[in-house]
Amino acid sequence: MSIFSELKSYCLKKDPEINSTTVVSSLYFLLFFLSGVAGLIYESIWSHYLKLFLGHAAYSQTLVLVIYMGGMAAGAWIAGALLKKIRNCLKMYAVVEIVLGVAALAFHPVFQWYINVSYDNVIPFLDNPTLIFCYKWITSSIIILPQSMLLGSTFPLMAAGFIRRFPGSGGYKLTFLYFANTFGASAGVLLSGFVLIGSAGLPGTIVTAGIIDIIVGCAVLSLCWRDDTVSSMVEETARHDCDTQWDAVSIKRTHLVLILFAGATAAASFMYEIGWIRMLSLVLGSSTHSFEMMLSSFILGMALGSFFIRKRIDKIRNIPMTLVIVQVLMGLTALISILIYSKMFHFMHFVMAALSKSEQGYVLFNLFSDVICMAVMLPSTICAGMVLPLIVHFFYRCGYGEEYIGKVYAVNTFGGIVGVIAATWLLMPLTGVRFLVTIGALIDVSIGLGLLVYFKEECGGWLRKALPAVSGAVIVVAIPAGNLDPVLMSSGVFRNGTIYKNKKFLSLKDGRTATIALYQSNDKMVLSTNGKVDASVDIRKGVSADEYTMSLAAVLPLAILQDSCSAAVIGMGSGMTAHYLLMDSTVRNVEVIEIEPAMVQAAKHIGKKVENTFKDPRSHIFIDDAKTFFSTGNRKYDIIVSEPSNPWVSGVAGLFSKEFFDRIRNHLTDQGVLVQWFHKYESDITILSSIFRALRQYFPHFQVYTAGSDIIVIAAKDSSTDLSLKRNVFAMPPVERSMALMGFQSLQDLRVLHFSSGNTFNAFLNVYDVEDNSDYFPYVDLYAVKYRYLDKEIYQLDTLRKNIVPVRSILDGDTGTIGYIPREKYPALSNFEYYHEAKRLYRDIVSFDTMQVTSEHDVDNAAYIFDYSLFFPSKINFGKLHGTLMELFEKTMPFLSPFEMSEIWKNISEKTAEVVLDDYQQQWMRYFGALCQRNYEELRELSFQLLPQNGDIEDNYINIMLIESFLAASKVTGNRDECENVLKRYEGTMSAGLMIRMLAQEIGIDLNRKYRIGVFMAGR
Repeated sequence: MSIFSELKSYCLKKDPEINSTTVVSSLYFLLFFLSGVAGLIYESIWSHYLKLFLGHAAYSQTLVLVIYMGGMAAGAWIAGALLKKIRNCLKMYAVVEIVLGVAALAFHPVFQWYINVSYDNVIPFLDNPTLIFCYKWITSSIIILPQSMLLGSTFPLMAAGFIRRFPGSGGYKLTFLYFANTFGASAGVLLSGFVLIGSAGLPGTIVTAGIIDIIVGCAVLSLCWRDDTVSSMVEETARHDCDTQWDAVSIKRTHLVLILFAGATAAASFMYEIGWIRMLSLVLGSSTHSFEMMLSSFILGMALGSFFIRKRIDKIRNIPMTLVIVQVLMGLTALISILIYSKMFHFMHFVMAALSKSEQGYVLFNLFSDVICMAVMLPSTICAGMVLPLIVHFFYRCGYGEEYIGKVYAVNTFGGIVGVIAATWLLMPLTGVRFLVTIGALIDVSIGLGLLVYFKEECGGWLRKALPAVSGAVIVVAIPAGNLDPVLMSSGVFRNGTIYKNKKFLSLKDGRTATIALYQSNDKMVLSTNGKVDASVDIRKGVSADEYTMSLAAVLPLAILQDSCSAAVIGMGSGMTAHYLLMDSTVRNVEVIEIEPAMVQAAKHIGKKVENTFKDPRSHIFIDDAKTFFSTGNRKYDIIVSEPSNPWVSGVAGLFSKEFFDRIRNHLTDQGVLVQWFHKYESDITILSSIFRALRQYFPHFQVYTAGSDIIVIAAKDSSTDLSLKRNVFAMPPVERSMALMGFQSLQDLRVLHFSSGNTFNAFLNVYDVEDNSDYFPYVDLYAVKYRYLDKEIYQLDTLRKNIVPVRSILDGDTGTIGYIPREKYPALSNFEYYHEAKRLYRDIVSFDTMQVTSEHDVDNAAYIFDYSLFFPSKINFGKLHGTLMELFEKTMPFLSPFEMSEIWKNISEKTAEVVLDDYQQQWMRYFGALCQRNYEELRELSFQLLPQNGDIEDNYINIMLIESFLAASKVTGNRDECENVLKRYEGTMSAGLMIRMLAQEIGIDLNRKYRIGVFMAGR
């Protein structure tokens, strides 16, 4: 029965033990459910806020858990101590809710002030890692501690006030209150992460929680305003329920034992939670949504436990025995969860194979991910959800006062703090996740067996004999069988559904923030974080795809800056970027900022290809958050390379936000450059657009390079900075030798990687109406994981790169020739494949002598047809000629200079001069000539003439090309005549492609802004 159906049935009857209308009591249950929703929205949002300051999601989650629970413990203890002095607990509860709501409304502006003052003033002033660490953690605690204390007081106040208002059946009502609040908390986590943040951002979400609390407070005030009930949870009515067998137990001694028990079992439970979160991150991926599902499942289990026992608790005559059984069962099921966990990798493998890469598939992926969380967590957490109600009810039936609600709740919460701290800072790094969960399980079993001995009179002889034997058997079987396979843990099954077993492990370390694996797979050394590959290095004679990006992130800025420089690298990865920077003897120092120590330890084992990072005295590695590191001492650099992990990883999107770019620009010298990495794979154009719209606010001058599926942006804060490649880095022997292994020979090869300047890229970004990625409106953090699942590719960049109408060179004003010479060995990047083919065709058409073509079969070769036209002009039809020209220009026009294309056209026009063509066909030939020679006046005229002159313009490839060339020529010539009319007649205007939208926008036509918003919403 759901909470809502139970409330409905509850409202339709009179409770035989209370002469009050139960509709009112049901309203209290509903309001306390809403209070739980708001309470966990706070925890979720505080974690989002604090990771902006603490630097990593794991740190912020730990701090929020500790302070959230610590504040709740203190609040519960204080409230419990004051309950007897409070005349109307429900009124006080209402006031607390209203104060919580008001504090939530003020939280965002206060946090902004705090973080700005910290980065701009306090941290530079402290200039000491230890002092800064203490400052960050202490002040972050202070920000959320008062609200946490208020939250902690809500359960004792509501419970005491409710029992006073509706006396009788105290166990049921207390348990149902606990369930309603906990169930609301589980819903609040999902509501926050999957709905509110996406629609209202962090500020709007915390304001929503505040409004909920204010509504709850006002509603409770209206219900209890005239209620003057002052009686406490009357001991005289409670004590008579106390079973006679408990009378023999020393009450004073028992209450202390049970209070300590409440704290110890909470510590063990939170060891599970921390361990399970890390373990499940390896199955589900370490995204923000994954964490929210894990947290929600954990809380849901506790809610279900209290729901299960709600009607039974008043009928239980032997609570100590029930506690013993539940406690031991909780520990044993936690042990068994390790066995279940290993199977979840194979289940995820099945899920990924069964689901389609679609919107519906993504929804099902999240549902199955939730199922995995519940399969691992629910058995133990259901037991955990019974423990607190049982202890509170035990005290209630034995005649203890209201203050013990607060005391038990406080000690239980304090125990959770101890568990979180011990798990995160001590046990996780020392023992790993498997033994962390095992230790927590053994603590719970030990507590249960200890209670069995303590309550031996209350527990039957059969239980005293059976329970230790069963526990021992499960422990003996489960611990040896619970080995975690490193192959599974490093599989990244959540990405592509595969479990690749051909791995030789060198290390697997559960660090404080992530699980780091280093293994050899064939010829590659692979470094992974929580199952996601962060870097791969070929350790034989070859080159991995990652090596191109990691080396170019260093070599490109070195080719731009001519003077000696200092550099910083955000994110260790394999250490290769710093290694290449240190090949330059003029580099004074390189500082690498990495937040996870285990990553540094693993990267050291990669070997010679990264050795400079660990051996060169100019290299310095700092374990810190990037924002804090840069603020400390107010450092400035000539080069900052930002290559963090993928932005779908929780906490990483903050290194792609406008707030981060705003701060990082202050740590560059006047002529310094930011090197920003991003990727085309497992992403979407809206993600790319959101990030680079944020970047260009603070780095308006930039150049874009691509290396296969990776994007490297070189950005400057000053438009006067010369970002051209001008320094011959190949004159440095270490660089020359290392780059030669990858096929690079000169600066001309680096220029092949150039994609566009800011002009083209800005026009490209402006097509997509997506908000700038922000810390407080985290578009990337919310949606990057979705596109990872959908396995999207940012194909629009290739559309722009390979378009037959040279939009890139038109917008950039690029007329230069790239001096790449076709050769046998060149870098294994798609950029070079395109240029290699274009230059080869140029050489074949322009540089070689006329080929003697004797067979019509030779005309299947695009380079031969023009020679064939020279010898056999009567045998060439225009359809064949037109198709060949289109094929040739698709392969050459985007990659060759206007001079080279003019040379090609000169050769073609001479060899096809004798081919007989009618007026329409000659018009097409003149069109191709104008396109090759960049004669924009003629190109505009011919494009318009070749388009249909009346009626609709059909949406096909040829017409699209003509519209693009018409708009491009209109942009260059400044002539807008007929542009809007052509677009109105074009059938595909509503779904026009990227080129048409870019060009229309560039000539001042807002091509259906409503459509662009649709793209944005689809991206969500």
